[in-house]
Amino acid sequence: MYHSQQNPRAYGGISSPPAQEEQDGNSLLKELDKIAPMKSFDAFPKVQSTYTAHSRRGGVLTVIVSLLIFLLVLNDLGEFLYGEPDYSFSIDSDLENDLQLNVDLTVAMPCQYLSIDLRDAVGDRLHLSSAFAKEGTIFEAGRATPQKLAKVSKAPSASKIISDSRRSTPNQKKSLSGMRALFSKGTDQLKHFQYRPTHNWVKDGPACRVYGSLSVKKVTGNLHITTLGHGYMGSGHHTDHDLMNLTHVVHEFSFGPFFPAIAQPLDMSLETTNHPFTAFQYFLRIVPTTYIDANRRMLMTSQYAVTEATRVLGHNDAVPGIFFKYDLEPMTITIRERTTTLYQFLIRLVGVIGGVWTVAAFSLRVANRAQKEVTKAVAGEKDVIPSSLSRPSSTRRSSSFLGMGSASPGIGRTNSWLSVEGSGEWKRR
Repeated sequence: MYHSQQNPRAYGGISSPPAQEEQDGNSLLKELDKIAPMKSFDAFPKVQSTYTAHSRRGGVLTVIVSLLIFLLVLNDLGEFLYGEPDYSFSIDSDLENDLQLNVDLTVAMPCQYLSIDLRDAVGDRLHLSSAFAKEGTIFEAGRATPQKLAKVSKAPSASKIISDSRRSTPNQKKSLSGMRALFSKGTDQLKHFQYRPTHNWVKDGPACRVYGSLSVKKVTGNLHITTLGHGYMGSGHHTDHDLMNLTHVVHEFSFGPFFPAIAQPLDMSLETTNHPFTAFQYFLRIVPTTYIDANRRMLMTSQYAVTEATRVLGHNDAVPGIFFKYDLEPMTITIRERTTTLYQFLIRLVGVIGGVWTVAAFSLRVANRAQKEVTKAVAGEKDVIPSSLSRPSSTRRSSSFLGMGSASPGIGRTNSWLSVEGSGEWKRR
């Protein structure tokens, strides 16, 4: 019989004395370990590097998975930086307010031969030749392109549209103030101060720039620019057919507040003709639009879609001119910019990387197991399970921890030490 006062290291360090166990059992970790071994909760098992093997298939899969993760993270990063638009539709209940119309175009014929009129669904007929500013200039296409050949670009974000609306551009003039406003009183420059000055201004020039903003009723209307004697105004003037040229460039055509920095479908569009009796028709569908960016800045304006048609007329077939027929949709659209916070971005990043990597590892494991089973089925191999009762044919000798060898062949001698519960003694088995 052995006593507990003996040094446990002399017995091979198989067990600790009761005094040491009592001291370690005071810790919380030891108490929890008695209920359930903490090792069983390890979700990150350690595998020695000698037990792992690298394969070409695993390397190719790693490259593919890494590329896929990079693309997914890049997509989430773009949403985090620039956001995504969120569209909502509602019925337009604002029917009392008027609609602001902004026009800026150049026609390749003198101003004194042009007539500007507006007719709406209410029955009003307005002569707007004096409501818009008309200035002589030289006709230049510049960077304008035909409407049919215009490329459809990606819609800008709400943040860009709101930022552009607050940005001054070369096409926009500052408001006049002080002595300059006093001396400019009553002129077209003061009435339409938002617009840029006419480039290549020429008094009674061969071309005419028509520009300005005015309020119209919020109903279907038709704005038409025709020539004197060939339009709707009964006047004694008649434009010579050799002077009629309705080739034009639309610099700006928009509804709502005037923001020259915001691109519209008809901006910088060009239409040409060599026939004096030509009708250019634009059919517009207007939708009131509200933009709200990530910083909750709001911009209320209107956007529209346009369809155009060109007809060459006979002498008495119809009225030649430039016609803008617009109609309002009975709904409004709200475009709200939705962005991802940094916290949400990090969560999605962890989910994408971990999810893709786990699925790829499981797929590789299934593929390897399937290949192994197919190979075994083709080769006709069977699993061989070694018996736990088998003994080697040769004589084996085991040594105990005391260094005493076993004299019996094939039988090993082992010694262990057990502590008797409730006693301070150790017994040998």
